[in-house]
Amino acid sequence: MSRQKVAVVTPGTFVIPSGHSSSVERVVEKVAPLAVEELEIRVFGVSDGQIPKLGQLGKIPCFRMPGGRQYLTSLLQHLRKWHPDRVDVHNRPLLAYQLKNKLPMATVFLTLHSTTFLAASRPSAVRLRCLLDGVDRIIVNSRYLMEELQWRYPSLRTPISVNPLGVSLEDFTPRWTSPGEYLRQARLADLGWSRRKIILFIGRLLPSKGVHHLLHALPEILEQEKEAMLVIVGSAYYGVNRESQYVRRLKRMAEPFKDRVAFLPYTPYPSVADWYNLADLVVVPSGEEEAFGLVNVEAMASAVPVVASRAGGIPEVVIDGESGLLLPPATMPKNLAKGIKALLGSEERRKRMGRAGRELARRKFRWQHTAARWVHLMKGQEAGR
Repeated sequence: MSRQKVAVVTPGTFVIPSGHSSSVERVVEKVAPLAVEELEIRVFGVSDGQIPKLGQLGKIPCFRMPGGRQYLTSLLQHLRKWHPDRVDVHNRPLLAYQLKNKLPMATVFLTLHSTTFLAASRPSAVRLRCLLDGVDRIIVNSRYLMEELQWRYPSLRTPISVNPLGVSLEDFTPRWTSPGEYLRQARLADLGWSRRKIILFIGRLLPSKGVHHLLHALPEILEQEKEAMLVIVGSAYYGVNRESQYVRRLKRMAEPFKDRVAFLPYTPYPSVADWYNLADLVVVPSGEEEAFGLVNVEAMASAVPVVASRAGGIPEVVIDGESGLLLPPATMPKNLAKGIKALLGSEERRKRMGRAGRELARRKFRWQHTAARWVHLMKGQEAGR
């Protein structure tokens, strides 16, 4: 029996595969290779004008085409020759709608990773709802994102499926193991941070990510935890360390703390795992629209407890009191300082939560789980939630 043909369409910023990517490309690069035994897959993305037009993601061919206005034309030429059974478009409602109109015999899915493109492509709620109703199914990474769509567009007829994201446990060396602690102590010594208790933030440096809350909370944290240190890994833009006005504001806020705040550049996956290994805890003080947050499962894979906002899809990942602490976003930074101090003050509690998080990631949040659900959807079956 022939396998279903699935075209994965990723017209984002980055070439697939590459050393630089956003979470969208990360999902494709992790999930698609796990499905090649059951699906015939081709990935269609953008070209950066420098690398070959055809690449490989394991056994999967990756077609790289010019971006902008030429993208749709080039993509249609490929798809009309190949005749895929399913087309899975990532994060572009308008493109998914256009492909469905041009390829009426194909089943077109729209995979949404966040609310970003809902807002960006919304000249009117009515028009966007028409785009969403023009595809065969919408796939989202959290129940929060599903419910947000249903709330914004109550008359939406397109079925929505939830497929949570995952993590590669083998890419992360867990704390509280002999290899993990040996590696951690050696790297801390190299950095001159041997006695520090590391509070880690990893992600985009945007106001919605709440990094300023951490800096507001730091004086209170340092009153109790004299050896605490805040390490901020990331940049304002994917794969680019150019500073935004917000980043400059953060650095001004950090000036009084001198060597107790370190800003480190964007680190591509999987090298970023080294920073998780250094952490005593990971903080995710995001705003209400955080759809999932891969940083949460990556911290858990590293056996590091999470202090996060009880916002968006985060409560679907972090279990409050078990793998971390969830705080009401409206009470930042007061409760943020309190939560961080509670964990920094108890190594036993950090160890217990870190190990629980690692086990939770193993049971529920592995890329194998995400890929199995995706295969079911591509075969026309509803994925388990």
